[in-house]
Amino acid sequence: MFQTWVLFFGMVAFVTSCKKDNNTGGTGNGGATTSLTVILSKTTVDIVSPENVIATVKDQNNIDVTSSCSIKVNGTAIIAATFTPITVGTYTFVATKDSITSSPVTLNVINSEAPTDSLYVSLSASSIENNGFDNVNITVRDSIGSDITSTCQLFLNGNTNISTPYTPDAAGTFTITAKKRTIPSNSKSLVVTARGAASFTRKILVEDLTGAWCGYCPRVADKLETYKATRPNCIVVGVHAGQGTDPYKYQYYSNMASAFGVGGYPAALLNRAGQWNEATSALNTALAKWAPLGLAIESTTSGSSVTGKVKVKFDVSTNKSMKIIIYLVENGLVYPQTNYYSPSGGATPYLYGGANPISGFVHNGVLRKAATDIFGDVIPVANQVKNNIYELPFTIPLSGATANGTSYTANATNSTIVAFVLDGSSDALGVYNVQSANVGTVKNFD
Repeated sequence: MFQTWVLFFGMVAFVTSCKKDNNTGGTGNGGATTSLTVILSKTTVDIVSPENVIATVKDQNNIDVTSSCSIKVNGTAIIAATFTPITVGTYTFVATKDSITSSPVTLNVINSEAPTDSLYVSLSASSIENNGFDNVNITVRDSIGSDITSTCQLFLNGNTNISTPYTPDAAGTFTITAKKRTIPSNSKSLVVTARGAASFTRKILVEDLTGAWCGYCPRVADKLETYKATRPNCIVVGVHAGQGTDPYKYQYYSNMASAFGVGGYPAALLNRAGQWNEATSALNTALAKWAPLGLAIESTTSGSSVTGKVKVKFDVSTNKSMKIIIYLVENGLVYPQTNYYSPSGGATPYLYGGANPISGFVHNGVLRKAATDIFGDVIPVANQVKNNIYELPFTIPLSGATANGTSYTANATNSTIVAFVLDGSSDALGVYNVQSANVGTVKNFD
């Protein structure tokens, strides 16, 4: 950075006024002045490193007559022959002695740090859909083709700062420009169309962290059973957990409880975006969301394992981080359920006839195994293209161990594959869509 000096008309000067010699109109050698020449010590100065510029005036005999002349810069008299400019521009020097005026001499003052390059904006697409997922990559290059996007500001319609990739939040035609310091770019037009009708049915996932020992857990089970009776697109997985007696405890339940801050039971995760508040309205809101993708499942039983594949078809093109999770869940497991919503439990209203325990309680959707990481396997961004189908084959053993170390073998006839795609970023946007299919069947996109 250069130091700014307060100057008069952009310069410091110490020139004395021009005065006559004792000889009338003399030049010190007894002759009259017939011509003047202004000589500058420098003709170009960089404002980044200010320098003194000395103006010298000589007559026709090459005699230095500076002290007896009046010097003007850009038409304004200065008071010194030595000065330092403080602003970028062109300065014209003229000297006068008696009635003789010199030819003008120019000083150019530049700023070597000022950008002089041209900026060129390009877009990865000229038209995208306003669906919350489609975006456009903005690239800014200089005159030699170097990518300088990270050093520029990006603007929507000239005044709204945006970043790349840019995801629109409204339909319309927009202008995208860039600027580096004071240098503007060309402009590019982006057409954002309204979101179309969903190609896939929206389904939601509720992971019910429960336990046969948990006396308050029948409350959540009853609410979900009632809701699913009229809304089958709500898919419930029972993650048996906790410290009490339960033969179905999922082996990695503590990892899930820790990741989602579960401190007590019952606790239900809605679309992995947070804990469900047990309000029906929250389920309705989740079901009403637009589905950016759909899933299909096919599987067969092969010996002691289930093999198959999950397909994900995209209705968007996006570079949002996405992950896929595949579960094996078992249905129809009967085991007594503790119930505090009974006369002996003291909680009301009474549920399941007020029995405690509920001796014939049927546990459905019990999580047995995951074919993927329980927090998801990454879907390559290159596959997240509209109308593209991403396939993930899987093999899940029917046998395993519970968190208690007890062995089990799931009944394939009563088991289901549950697959879902969720946001893989730190934004924790949750599940984008979910699908379920009985083992040994084919479930197409719907």
